[in-house]
Amino acid sequence: MSNREAALLEENARLKEEQSHLIEERDHLKEQNEEFARLAGSQQATIKALQERVKGYIRRIYGRKSEKIDVTQMVFDDVILAAEKCLNPQEPAAHPDIVEEKVREHIRRKHPGRKPLPPELERVEHYLDVPENDKKTTDGKDRPLIGLDITEKLDYRPAVFVVNRYIRPKYGADDDIEGVGVKQHPPVEGPIDRCLGEAGLLAYIIVEKYEHHTPLYRQELKFERLGIELSRNTMGGWMVKSAGALKPLYERMREWVLRYDIALNDDTPVKVLDPGSGKTHQGYLWCTVGAEGLKYTMYNFTMSRGREGPSEFFKGYKGSLLKDDYAGYNELTANEEIVEIGCWAHARRYFKEAQDTHPKAANEVLVMIAVLYKIEKLVKNDSADVRLKARRKEARPKLARILLWLRKNKTAFLPQSPINKAIAHALKIRRSLTRYTKDGRLPIDNNLAENGIRPIALGRKNWLFLGSETGGETAAILMTFCTTCRKLKINTWEYLADVLQRINTHPMSKIDDLLPDRWSPSTHQPRP
Repeated sequence: MSNREAALLEENARLKEEQSHLIEERDHLKEQNEEFARLAGSQQATIKALQERVKGYIRRIYGRKSEKIDVTQMVFDDVILAAEKCLNPQEPAAHPDIVEEKVREHIRRKHPGRKPLPPELERVEHYLDVPENDKKTTDGKDRPLIGLDITEKLDYRPAVFVVNRYIRPKYGADDDIEGVGVKQHPPVEGPIDRCLGEAGLLAYIIVEKYEHHTPLYRQELKFERLGIELSRNTMGGWMVKSAGALKPLYERMREWVLRYDIALNDDTPVKVLDPGSGKTHQGYLWCTVGAEGLKYTMYNFTMSRGREGPSEFFKGYKGSLLKDDYAGYNELTANEEIVEIGCWAHARRYFKEAQDTHPKAANEVLVMIAVLYKIEKLVKNDSADVRLKARRKEARPKLARILLWLRKNKTAFLPQSPINKAIAHALKIRRSLTRYTKDGRLPIDNNLAENGIRPIALGRKNWLFLGSETGGETAAILMTFCTTCRKLKINTWEYLADVLQRINTHPMSKIDDLLPDRWSPSTHQPRP
């Protein structure tokens, strides 16, 4: 072999080796490009998810709060019209340019005018007469009185404080009479031993803080303007002792809630002061609606959102529990004696949040859910049996259509998209969402418990945080009576002023007589 051939073979081997290196580098670059593309796609998905979360926060703060659907505002959406057509296939197609709508006949009534002021209010008469000269005619005769015009206007006087002085005479006897001591009326017992405030004042402070959301420091300023020196620390101590006096009645209300076989539950975070650190800890107030007719609204405080909170409160409960999909209830609902009922308001909320990214799909589901609520509205004031029949006949076919749509579209969207999360959530709790059709007494959603959470949200904006764990327990007890009285249309101050005066001497065997729905004022009215 010549030198030239050897050189060519060597050059050929070198080129093959370079080609092999180039192929390896190309494959490596291809793998890098694929990895970069995958990372870019993941980052884009993360960015989109974060953008949707930010949009959700902005909508929650500044957006429309109502979740009601006005179908007339979506009438130009072809998907909505198609969804409505699918929901009512038996109805003949109307002319596309004409929308027929039945309007319930009504009679236009004349407005009754201003309502009269309550007759029990004090009337202060002001007699406004004309001058004596105007009572005579030009020829000097007296004008006859032909009538009176009476106008009533409402006025206000600042709060009036009354000091109750208890004077108890002492009666003695001669020293030579044995077995006869001093005779005197026993001291008047109040809800709190050696307390300056009477039951009426305690009730006023409770109502101002836990129903009107006026913090104690503002009440302190109001009392100061009225010439009364009453510190917030003193009033805080009174609130704790008042809650302690009412706790047996609170526990009795809980017994009635657990005895009934339907209950609703929800929770909300509250800040709790961490003494010494200058910081706050995250506590939770749980709202439970229960007892026959769902007449009681109770609150329970815990320092965490762990499963111990609902498990302890519902210990021994047997029946249906309507709640959200929080995992802390899993241990509780694992008990076969508790039936989990899903909340359509929570399920609907997920689709509401998906309207910005997937309006057609979200609106299609929202219209179907709106039909379920329309059925409930029609039988709202009927008996449980009537509601049950309507749900079996009308709601169950609609539920079947919703479930069919969810199964059909569960893989049609990106996994991290809001609409896919809404579908996955609804499918996860699909069984519990249909159980309300088995009992006419069950509500379709957990809104009663959510309504009980609203006073806490209002209160947080005023008192900002709770002073301690004891303060949380105090708030739970006192808010229970304020909210329940308001629901039952009872004057909260009258109820608390009377019950606080009687609670320490009332026999425990008759404690049910002091429950808000059974209470009647005592013959001895509470002192203001």
